[in-house]
Amino acid sequence: MGWMKALCDTYDRNANLVADYTAEFPLCPVAHMEASAQIEITIDKKGNFLKAASVTDKENAAFFIPVSEESASRSSGTAPHALYDNLSYVAGDYGKYAEGEKEIAASRERFDEYYKTVQAWDESKYSHSRIHVIFQYIDKQCMMKDLIDAGVVTLNENGKYSKEKISGKTYDKCIVRFRVQDEREPEECWKDKELIELYQEYYLNLKSDKGRLDTCYLTGEKCIVSGNHPKGILPSSYGAKLVSANDSTDFTFRGRFASGDEAYAVGFETTQKAHNALRWLAKMQGYTVGNTEKRTYICWNPDGKKVPVPDALFNYEESVSNVPTTHPEYKEKLRLLIKGYADCFDETDNIIVMALEAATTGRLSIVYYNELQAEDFLNRIRFWNESCCWSFTIFDAQKRPKQVVQTPSITRIVNYAFGSQQGEFMKVGDKLMIMQYQRLFHCIVDKQKLPRDFVEAIFQKANRLISYSRGHRERLLSTACALISKYYGGEIKMELDREFTDRSYLYGRLLAVYEQVERRTYDFDEKREPNAIRYQTAYAQHPATIRKVIEEQLLPYFNKLSVKDRTFYRNEIEEISNKISMQNMNQQLDYLYLTGYWAERAELRKGKKEEK
Repeated sequence: MGWMKALCDTYDRNANLVADYTAEFPLCPVAHMEASAQIEITIDKKGNFLKAASVTDKENAAFFIPVSEESASRSSGTAPHALYDNLSYVAGDYGKYAEGEKEIAASRERFDEYYKTVQAWDESKYSHSRIHVIFQYIDKQCMMKDLIDAGVVTLNENGKYSKEKISGKTYDKCIVRFRVQDEREPEECWKDKELIELYQEYYLNLKSDKGRLDTCYLTGEKCIVSGNHPKGILPSSYGAKLVSANDSTDFTFRGRFASGDEAYAVGFETTQKAHNALRWLAKMQGYTVGNTEKRTYICWNPDGKKVPVPDALFNYEESVSNVPTTHPEYKEKLRLLIKGYADCFDETDNIIVMALEAATTGRLSIVYYNELQAEDFLNRIRFWNESCCWSFTIFDAQKRPKQVVQTPSITRIVNYAFGSQQGEFMKVGDKLMIMQYQRLFHCIVDKQKLPRDFVEAIFQKANRLISYSRGHRERLLSTACALISKYYGGEIKMELDREFTDRSYLYGRLLAVYEQVERRTYDFDEKREPNAIRYQTAYAQHPATIRKVIEEQLLPYFNKLSVKDRTFYRNEIEEISNKISMQNMNQQLDYLYLTGYWAERAELRKGKKEEK
């Protein structure tokens, strides 16, 4: 199944949500587009003005407007929408209060085209009593006067438009919509489904008379094909299109085809359904990576069944109650979550994954596309989260710390592996974030092996903990351990393993003991870094040599400890040292030393807490 066929199926299977304003995310009807109204005008059933108001609530401002192919894609020129449009189009007396001959002439030209468009619909067999009433009101050409009298539009001392704005829009850019108080319900014309269906029939009939008849490459049927496809799929790149062949100067298709018509043919209804479904999906469940340069990921099921986001399944920041604190608890919580999703799917159900990015301001690219069986998709997410997790510190509402097991998000992994600390945040550039995010995304969805350069990069960062603030140290170290665990197949234990005799792991344990000995003698507000942290990088390069240096400098701190503590730490050091092989003692440590350091440190902190 191709991406456009999948989107058309999605639209058809969720047709009950078309223009359903009671739904959180209604689907856009064919031959319509989503817009935001700034002005609402109410008229009676004879076309007389009753009242007007500014629309300031963003949620209520969104609605669907009937459009043509040309008006939906307009960026310049005069191509009016069929019923609701900007004030400079719908108000016949707009130029009366405008400054400058150019603006007056432009408004007159726009209104004339808009007037003809509404008149043509009103005079067709697809007309409606409300269309006739609205046309009667427009024909009076007194809209601006009514809005000024109602206080919606204000004038300056010269009797021209003031510089006031409505919801951030200048008057000429304000979109007007209509209410009609008659015997019909609802009085909001944009919610009248009969009106929506009549316009669809009217426009499709209009297209059949003037459009190009060809074979749709998707359905294989003879139909009116579209030559101007919708834009506005992603708000961050509103003008970018997925399908286009209007570039006759930069040789997009020339050399293979003489014209865009030879390159492809997609039916009007087909492209409308596909683009409306994609816009709906992006708005409802798409998530974006990057700040300035962006890439949007969408995972969906054509039947509208809920699909989990592959990245960061759990959000413990919302609640710290009943959170898993051990790996077995986390695996069980993960199993139940995935099972909850899986129970909603049939064996034949698919999940589609797509990534979109604007290559230019006018071109939108599908940079990733995959179709998976629902069971396979869910199992891959579960596998990633089970094998790439570690214990992290989070805080409850009272700012009390709590250890929980979780899988770090892809964004966190990339930031800590390739970013730098900038103020209170770890940051990485958009281009690097987008590129590295997709590589890890492949690891999850395509079940690819974790790239070693990720582990190496974050290992080098975690090997210089002194370079980061305390909070970032903890998150960096836990994230590094999660990736190292994933690299070794998810078999590394979070709890201290006293039977594990790996040389790097043991040296990591020693480093944690050295650090804790010194910290044990600090005052409560002491901010000085212990020798173990200051020598960490060198220690990982030459552990046997630097170990002697650290132990010599620890002697004064041992003397400050109580006899009980001194005996405990010396016994711990002796126990670890006895397990270290004498061969290659000064060889550079590998990734496992960080997991040994983390586990020993967690055990020592746990013992200190229990002692208190």
